Amino acid sequence: MDPIAKRFMWEVISRLSTRRGKTAVILTTHSMSEAQALCTKIGIMVGGKLRCIGSPQHLKNRFGNHLELEVKPTEVDSLDLEMLCQIIQEKLFDIPSHPRSSILNDLEVCIGGIDSITSENASAGEISLSEGMIVRIGRWLGNEERVKALVSGNNESCGAFGEQLSEQLVRDGGIPLPIFSEWWLTKEKFAVIDSFIQSSFPGATYQSCNGLSVKYQLPYGEDLSLADVFGHIERNRNELGISEYSLSQSTLETIFNHFAANP
Repeated sequence: MDPIAKRFMWEVISRLSTRRGKTAVILTTHSMSEAQALCTKIGIMVGGKLRCIGSPQHLKNRFGNHLELEVKPTEVDSLDLEMLCQIIQEKLFDIPSHPRSSILNDLEVCIGGIDSITSENASAGEISLSEGMIVRIGRWLGNEERVKALVSGNNESCGAFGEQLSEQLVRDGGIPLPIFSEWWLTKEKFAVIDSFIQSSFPGATYQSCNGLSVKYQLPYGEDLSLADVFGHIERNRNELGISEYSLSQSTLETIFNHFAANP
């Protein structure tokens, strides 16, 4: 159904089910968001057998075995970005271990000629980093694997921002230095958050990263409550550079998928 028709049917079902408290509606659906929006009691059937029944909150309390955490880091500081661009630019123009001509050849396509390429007259915005230069920069900065994932187009590792840069690298043959530097600093922020999550909550599993925020599933039990996790993150929020975060119980969708995977 299209969104307008679906909303209309939701309103019809809602009106019928609340009419004078004398009407019951049985709805079958694979959409747990739809079930949660309309139903006061939910039953999950697998292979023709009813596996559970209860209110949405009861199912979350009874069968939810993890917490859903989404974290968004603060934006990259402009001074940090400018400093990293400067460090990379200085490295590009003074590399004892590489012939200077190879670096100049890499820069020629984006600045417009070997004669004009000097550290004094090439601004950061004019420098486009080729694939080979990106790999070398990653080695200088101590994480060659990170840039290899970017160069290879490993979107799962790099997120949506990295996916766009990978496509730009293939399309244009280079990535502007400020854009690459912003991506690198953003990845550094995510790395700090990931280290904190993995060390603070053993058993935490990475789910996804869209370039703006990262999602985790945290183990949930008697020894780790929602309040415990919230308090620990809140105490370390400023130090980690966390802009926003959300924490919730297992969604009905994950509970449904768990039953479906374990008939």
